[in-house]
Amino acid sequence: MDMTFDFETPARTVGEIVAADIRTAEVFKRLGIDFCCNGKRTLFEACVRADVPLKEVLDALHKLPAEERRSSEKFDQWELGFLADYVLTVHHGYLYDNLPFIEELVVKVAAKHGDRYPTLYLVEQAYLALKADLLSHLQKEEIALFPIIKELATAKRNPAASLPVRPLSIKAPVDCMEHEHEYAGSLLFQLREFTNDYTPPADACNSHRLMLTKLAELEADLMQHIHLENNILFPKAIALEK
Repeated sequence: MDMTFDFETPARTVGEIVAADIRTAEVFKRLGIDFCCNGKRTLFEACVRADVPLKEVLDALHKLPAEERRSSEKFDQWELGFLADYVLTVHHGYLYDNLPFIEELVVKVAAKHGDRYPTLYLVEQAYLALKADLLSHLQKEEIALFPIIKELATAKRNPAASLPVRPLSIKAPVDCMEHEHEYAGSLLFQLREFTNDYTPPADACNSHRLMLTKLAELEADLMQHIHLENNILFPKAIALEK
């Protein structure tokens, strides 16, 4: 069922709203409201933080077409193991495929045009920090967290299966991953700021324009990636463990 926006909506977290209807992510993104790394804030809190009038956001949400979501958008209804595989295949796969190519563009453009546009050096610095952080982060998820999530999903499908005894709850690695998500989000914010919202200068060469297009694409994919983990996958795994 689609999200209904009523007087209770401001008290719901931004992450819950997007999890219930992925179309709301476009509204939040356009208005500068963080729905992934800080999705646990209520809509009211998020509006205050973004300095956006609550009424403006609610009006935009109400303008969304009243239609049933496509099955491909109902991430909150997907089985836990399937959602974990989706994140690994689609979003982790995207990063492994694209991070090296984007690095080549960022380094090349900074070397060729940094003297004329000094912020390109800042873009290079922020991107290299983001790439290093993400590659380390992906390994931690794939080695330490996602196997536990897959075990929980298997146990739900087969209650007779025994789970290995662990000294800590899954919440410990989840908290660590969410903290790293916040750091990645701060670097994304820097990249958007240093590139003037990924806007190319009038005399930008093709490599410069391609770099900005790829950075914008990276941001969109990573925001979806973090949203699925922070607001759907991780909470479902914690609830299932309990």
